[in-house]
Amino acid sequence: MLGHVRAVVVGGGCVGAGILYGLAKRGWSDVALLERTQLTAGSTWHAAGLIPSYARSLNVGRMIAKSIEIYEGLEVETGQKVGWHKCGQLRIANTRDRLDEYRSYIDVAEVQGIRARIVSPAEAREIWPLLNNSGMLGALYHPDDGHIAPADVTQAMAKGARDLGAKIHLGTEVTGFERMPGGEWKVKTSRGDMVCEHVILATGNYARQTGAMLGLDIPAIPIVHQYWMTDAVPEVVERKRQGLPEMPILRDEGYEGYLREEGDGLLFGPYERTEQLKLFAENGVPEWFGADLLDEDFEAVSWNWERASELVPALGRAGIKRNVRGPFQMTADELPLMGPAWGLQNVWLAEGVPGGILWGGAIGHYLSERIVEGGNSIDTAELDPRRFGDHANKNWTREKVREAWGTHAVQHYPGQDMPAARPQKTAPSYDRLRLHWQHLPGCAAEAGPGTPDRDAVHRHGWGERLCL
Repeated sequence: MLGHVRAVVVGGGCVGAGILYGLAKRGWSDVALLERTQLTAGSTWHAAGLIPSYARSLNVGRMIAKSIEIYEGLEVETGQKVGWHKCGQLRIANTRDRLDEYRSYIDVAEVQGIRARIVSPAEAREIWPLLNNSGMLGALYHPDDGHIAPADVTQAMAKGARDLGAKIHLGTEVTGFERMPGGEWKVKTSRGDMVCEHVILATGNYARQTGAMLGLDIPAIPIVHQYWMTDAVPEVVERKRQGLPEMPILRDEGYEGYLREEGDGLLFGPYERTEQLKLFAENGVPEWFGADLLDEDFEAVSWNWERASELVPALGRAGIKRNVRGPFQMTADELPLMGPAWGLQNVWLAEGVPGGILWGGAIGHYLSERIVEGGNSIDTAELDPRRFGDHANKNWTREKVREAWGTHAVQHYPGQDMPAARPQKTAPSYDRLRLHWQHLPGCAAEAGPGTPDRDAVHRHGWGERLCL
């Protein structure tokens, strides 16, 4: 028997450590974290560690700002370095629509309390002198963004939680859950049972397997992402010799990816499009997979690399030192599942987190606030796990995840209708409207299996009222 605690966190990545730390900071010292192997062994250790604050949602932006606030205070509080590089972030706009998007965001950023400004092409080149983009129209600059060492920040939050009395059990695999007559939960593990009032799941790539133990079909599936690190780049070495500051993280819609300094070289992470995107562990994480990486897949992102080498010639001249390719969780809307599990008392989810390093501090803060105090100081409804209905099964999730990450860097518009997995859920009038549609002059019957012609939708103003 491992004992009796008030809350058990399952999963020892950045998100799990953040939750344990958040609970302990709120005075719940009688809490424990269970990790099947070692801290950071899942997606955390191989993450690129980016902390971008760009979010058009008022409250999502505030949550990201909370992560930055927590991470910046950890080093002083715990005495443990977190590898925080507050280098800023620069987002290049090559089209009028993208520049309009960034301009409209500035008002949102002001309300969020986030510093951001539009810069001219000339100023963008001053901020990022290795950039050779003659077609840019401007850029969005966040001076307070940066990147952090994923393992270091996770260990710092774990230490902060331990210092406040929380316990961490490594090499402890959860094998099942049982609701006890008194309403408590028995968490069964490879090292014995633990009884608690609250169960919090933060199991990353294992989310669907862990959820299944509780009868939950978690609407999240891991995608596979990769990035490359180069050998030393002379221009970067020279900047350091001159004592110049680190260049911001560079995002350019021309190559659909991110680029930042890494040591004396560069780190380039391209975004895979839908056709090239690979999913991972749709039917469960293989037993052989632990703190492992997957084989490089250059073909999936070759165009990104070629275009990036044109826009940043120093990248194309550098030798490749290492490829890092591994899985991390994704949901249909690229937002975490954070909050109460449906149909289960005192079971909480922190699953489907795309970017655990970005979200770890914020989820730890706001989920612990919800558990301990019964509510949140800001509206976190956008992350509520119950926002998806019964139609969000594995087949639906698979298609929506591919679409979400596969169009991650593509221009999006307010109210845009995304077609993947339709018509999984339809209005009661769907069949009658579809029959009527087929007889309308100039309207195609279908644009795909069971999918009405989208142009006709807009012509007749039915939109999402017909097919949800």
